Amino acid sequence: MGFKPRKSPQVRLSTRNISYEEGGKIITLLSMNRETMDMEVSVQEGNETKIVTDFPFAHLPKKIKKEINPL
Repeated sequence: MGFKPRKSPQVRLSTRNISYEEGGKIITLLSMNRETMDMEVSVQEGNETKIVTDFPFAHLPKKIKKEINPL
């Protein structure tokens, strides 16, 4: 039996360019914390962009959850 390193609880999603539109806002996924199931997202509304660090995984559409699930 060998040593198996533990996976990092933080998963970078910014390289996968996953985004969706909801209510006139474009939401882009940046990272996910596996322990708390919170997402870090970039919300773009018009010319204004803000980063939300405590976006719940449960608020994502099913289509987006299926893309992330294999991680």
